[in-house]
Amino acid sequence: MTLTAGGRRLAAAALVQSLGIGLFMASSMAYFTRQVDLSANQVASGLAVAGVVALGISLLGGALADRYGARRVLAAVYLGRGVCCAAYVFVTDFWQFMVVTLCAVACDRAGPPVLQALVAVAVPERQERTRLLAVVNVVRNCGLGVGAIAAGAALVGDTQAAYRVTLLAIGLAFLGGAVLVLRVPETAAPAADAAPEAAGEQPVRSRVLPDARYLTLTGLNFLLFFFDTMLLVAMPVWILDHTGAPRATVSVLFALNTVLVVVLQVPVSKLATSQRRTTRMLTWTGSVLAVSSLCFAESGSVGGGPAVAWLAAAVVTLSLAEVIANSAVWDLSIALAPEEQRGRYLSVFNLSVAGQRVLGPLLVTGLLLGSGTLGWVVAAAVLAVAGVAAERVARAAGERMRAGVPVDA
Repeated sequence: MTLTAGGRRLAAAALVQSLGIGLFMASSMAYFTRQVDLSANQVASGLAVAGVVALGISLLGGALADRYGARRVLAAVYLGRGVCCAAYVFVTDFWQFMVVTLCAVACDRAGPPVLQALVAVAVPERQERTRLLAVVNVVRNCGLGVGAIAAGAALVGDTQAAYRVTLLAIGLAFLGGAVLVLRVPETAAPAADAAPEAAGEQPVRSRVLPDARYLTLTGLNFLLFFFDTMLLVAMPVWILDHTGAPRATVSVLFALNTVLVVVLQVPVSKLATSQRRTTRMLTWTGSVLAVSSLCFAESGSVGGGPAVAWLAAAVVTLSLAEVIANSAVWDLSIALAPEEQRGRYLSVFNLSVAGQRVLGPLLVTGLLLGSGTLGWVVAAAVLAVAGVAAERVARAAGERMRAGVPVDA
């Protein structure tokens, strides 16, 4: 696809800042444990606490985007993440680590919905913005991989100087992303600055929370985005503890997922051609996730080659569900949000994704994996139903918007 100048800058910004994230993900644990002398448990608990607290703080990003414009807020978020990475150079104890991590994670959680809000005003055509977000996702995945590989230099050197240079390089990557974002043209002014079209027009009353249908869709999306936890938590534990597949299967299947997402995301995004087709993709997501769950279940009853084959089928279908879900929710979360409150709506919707990363591992380890094969079967049924329900809710919300019913009604 041919990107506009603004689209190219957003894709470049995503590449630059994802290189920084890849560098950080691959090198930060070694830096904190070997140079700052924090324990692995301290780092893990700090990240967990910061993730929970940041869920609420991240909602401010959407409100600020509505008031001041998504471009300026996204640039500020990227700049904030860069400052936090540079600040890690001066961290010497756990509480300093906690303060910087809370700020960093809050910026991280605020970023995705503000990015969507910026895409919505930079690319007015509905199908093109979904494809742009698909390109951004592909570029981000590539950047994460390259950044992780580049972090090897710091890990090999294993000196405080090497880690600090890496952290400063990460900060500069985020700064570069902020500069690129500021050059993205916005085709619409922030809602707070827009004047009424007529003297008698009443201003739209601001809502603290989105309308009931949007909130319901947000809750259902928590289930549909279960692919993230299935891949990162359930798959490796299931392979190592419940199947006879070789241990190396874990890394091979992670690589397979990355390749499939990079290859399929943009083509699948082209399927989101209409409101009806896009809402139907929610049912597809639930159904394909159900098939993936059943493949995982079957892999636990066989060993050797057959187990690997079932696991490969599970990851292939899981990856397909991921790209379908991404394309559908990118489109619908923007289209179903009123323009003047788009940032707030998208920030609330993003809680379903962020919440999945906080609560998903607990559900997987406590319920799904603890129940063995039965857990996967139950998960398949729940995911299939969630997909159908999400389609109906999204379709009803779309019909309500087309009928011109106010969101406050």
